[in-house]
Amino acid sequence: MSLVLQAAEQAFGAGPFRSTRREPRSPAELTFAVCGLTSSGRFFIELCSTVNISRSGCCLRLRTRPQTDSALALRAVPGGTSFPEGTSQLLFQLAWLRPEDGGWLIGASALGEADLCRLVFPSYSP
Repeated sequence: MSLVLQAAEQAFGAGPFRSTRREPRSPAELTFAVCGLTSSGRFFIELCSTVNISRSGCCLRLRTRPQTDSALALRAVPGGTSFPEGTSQLLFQLAWLRPEDGGWLIGASALGEADLCRLVFPSYSP
């Protein structure tokens, strides 16, 4: 690994990029309002879409840099992704982040029973 890449990973809190995945990903684009804390500790809310989803997490693009290792709440928005009845938000843990095109590519792991695959593929069973 190059010294530049190692320095970037340390500076941005990103771990090494893995070319193999632990579970299958779907390139589904779901729209949410994301709530969390910025890298400076201020609250933010931003409309975003997923890059891909899996049973236990997702990848998002954000303009705002979230606080490392923080929790993110994905909330339903009108015209966006519908949640199961009685659910207003899904909680995720920030797993990694990388700079990308004026924003951030975010990897998030589900906290609890949040399974985005079931939102896209209702007949999906793990």
